[in-house]
Amino acid sequence: MPVPFLDLKAQYRQIAGDVERELHDVMENTAFVLGPKVRSFEERFAALCGTKHCIALSSGTAAVHSMIWAAGLPAGSGVILPPNTFTATAEGVVLAGHVPVFVDAMSGSWNLCPHRTAEFLETNSASGHPVDPKTGAVIRALLPVDLYGQPADHTAFETLAARWGLKLFEDACQAHAASLGGRKAGSFGDAAAFSFYPGKNLGAYGEGGAVTTSSDELAANIRTLRDHGSSEKYFYSMIGHNYRMEAFQGGVLGVKLPHLEKWTSLRREAASRYGELLAGLPLQLPVEIPGAVSVYHLYAVHTDRRDDLGKFMKEKGIGTGLHYPYPLHLQRAYEYLGYRAGDFPVSEYNSAKNITLPMFAEITPEQQAEVANAAREFFGG
Repeated sequence: MPVPFLDLKAQYRQIAGDVERELHDVMENTAFVLGPKVRSFEERFAALCGTKHCIALSSGTAAVHSMIWAAGLPAGSGVILPPNTFTATAEGVVLAGHVPVFVDAMSGSWNLCPHRTAEFLETNSASGHPVDPKTGAVIRALLPVDLYGQPADHTAFETLAARWGLKLFEDACQAHAASLGGRKAGSFGDAAAFSFYPGKNLGAYGEGGAVTTSSDELAANIRTLRDHGSSEKYFYSMIGHNYRMEAFQGGVLGVKLPHLEKWTSLRREAASRYGELLAGLPLQLPVEIPGAVSVYHLYAVHTDRRDDLGKFMKEKGIGTGLHYPYPLHLQRAYEYLGYRAGDFPVSEYNSAKNITLPMFAEITPEQQAEVANAAREFFGG
C-alpha cells in the first residue's frame, strides 16, 4: 500500500464546501487584500495563542523578518539561534540588518539548548555584555525554534533574556497549538512568528504567516511595516514592505482554525501509535521535554542508515523527508560567519541522521502499520 508523506487532499475533502463558500464570498465582496476575513482570523488566532495581537502577513519568512525588524534593535545586533532550522529563521535576522549567532541544539528535543546558550552568554561577556567572538556583534536577542512542532524550553530562555537584558523571539512556524507548561506556542517572549505554508498543521492555500505578540508597540510597528510603512493611506512614517496577507488565505485559515484542536489530537494519537509500532527498532524516536505538548508537525526519527532507509521506503511507495539535511552554519549563504564542520555536533548529528516519516492528521492505522512493517523489513526485525 503506498503511503504519502503528506495528504492535503484528505484534509480538503473534510472542509471543501466551507472553503469554497469563503472564497466565493471574497470574490463577491472584492476585498482581496487584508480586509474582514483577515481581521477575523487575526482575532481568533490571537485568542488561541493567548496574546493581545496577531498580525497576519504574507509568509512565515515575512513574519520572522518583521518581528525582528520592528523591534528596533541597533543595527548589526547579534541574535542567537540554532543552526538546525529552515533558512528563513536566519534569513529574517539578516534581512533585518542583524547577525545570526549559532548555538548548538539539545539532543532529543533538537531545539536550541538553554544550557549551551547560558554558557555562551557567560563565556563571552567579559565586557559586561555578551559579544559574538566571531563577528564582534553585541548579542541583543534570542530566537529559539519550535522544531518539528515541539516548543523549545522557553521558560529557561525567558530567564536568560531577563538576566542579560535581551529580546526574546519565538520561531513557532512549525508549532501551531503546541504548548509548554500550559502556555501556547506564540505567547512566549516579545513576539512569535508563524508560517501557514500549505503543509503546516494550520496551512493556507498558498503562502501566509503571522506574528503574535502582547506588545501594543510591536504590533503597531509590524502593522505599519507590512503595509509599506503606512498606518494611513498615502502617508508613510517609515520604510516598510508589502507583507500583507491576501483575503483568500485569511478565509481559508478561518475555516481551518476550528478544526485545529481535533487535527492536533489526531497527530498526537498517530505519534503515539508510531511509538508502539516502531518500538525495538534501531531508531531514535521523538521525545517530549517535561511540560511540553508537541503537535508533531514532523515525525523525525534518527538512524545511522537514514539514506538507505529512505531509498527502501521509496521503493515501497512510502514517502519520507529530510528536515534539514545540511545545517545552516555549513551553508554557503552563511559561510561569511566563519563556522566550520564540528562546531555544533548535536545539530550536525540531527542533520546527518534524521528522516521524517509520513505524518498528517488523517493518516490511518493501516498506513502507519505499512510504514512500520517496511521499517522492520529494512532492519531485519
